[in-house]
Amino acid sequence: MFRYVSILLLLTLPALAAQPIYLTVALDDSADFRSIQAAINSLPNNGQQAIIQLAPGLYQEKLYFTRDKVALIGSGREQTIIKIAELRNNWLKQHPNDWGSAVVNIRASDIALLRLTVKNSYGELTGDNEHQFAIRGFESATRIITDDCAVIAGGADTLSLWNKTDGMYYHRNCYFEGYTDMVCPRGWAFFTDSTFVNKKAYATLWHDGELAEAQKLVVRDSHFDGVPGFMLGRRHYDGKFYLINNSYSQNMADKPIFRHTYPTEPERDRANLWGDRNYFSHQEQGNAIYPWLATNLSQHPGAISAEQITARWTFANRWDPEAELGQLYLLLEQK
Repeated sequence: MFRYVSILLLLTLPALAAQPIYLTVALDDSADFRSIQAAINSLPNNGQQAIIQLAPGLYQEKLYFTRDKVALIGSGREQTIIKIAELRNNWLKQHPNDWGSAVVNIRASDIALLRLTVKNSYGELTGDNEHQFAIRGFESATRIITDDCAVIAGGADTLSLWNKTDGMYYHRNCYFEGYTDMVCPRGWAFFTDSTFVNKKAYATLWHDGELAEAQKLVVRDSHFDGVPGFMLGRRHYDGKFYLINNSYSQNMADKPIFRHTYPTEPERDRANLWGDRNYFSHQEQGNAIYPWLATNLSQHPGAISAEQITARWTFANRWDPEAELGQLYLLLEQK
């Protein structure tokens, strides 16, 4: 849908301050760089949009984003694969914090990953399914997009975008695979037309929205599957979940989204200011495979319909990622 952008859309998109920077990466000498990180490091810190096109190949390198406005565009999720094996606990034995513990590490904003796969293969290689990030966003990272991507880890916390204050994340047409809390955003997140596959009989989604009542996690028009007994979601702190027009495998446990508490460690329990806020809607009634999944938008404060729950609504009109994504694809076409 983004290959052809109407004249009207072109007129409404924000004007670029300067022409974008275009770079190419390939594993041979046919491109500007043979390393993705080398291409990222070459970018001037001048506010220009940068578009880095990746040729097919297996790129075995960690990525570090510290510069805003970078789009990595692969040749397709089966053709362009970025893969490293890293266990968080192993990393922390020799480093003071998580910076570098993921395959893709982000301390920047307006970062887009398109048409590629990011994989942390540690669990696959070792059988250890503890925390291992594929993508890790840090406190300053916001306005992060993934589109037509596969994001896979052999352990917990596959996709961890953790800006509690103003983090905003958009994910379209993606495949997510992992273990406990495999998709665990803080702040605001919107997912659509995606597939979630949980390899452990525990929670798939996790949300931290404790700093603002408006923070939310929205998943719509997507599918959930996994091993027998996998659970839909949980939270440790205040969170808000909207599950709209999704389908659910019969492998999913009859377990509502729940709050994890620490009975023996009360100092770890956060104040629960707003209580359970889990909202569901289904185009096909058969998708509500358990009573707690039944459509309940009528209980939402203020009238709202499933059709109103869009990306722009999720971000309270502060960000229009779909227009931004359309612009990125247009720039790629114009190159």
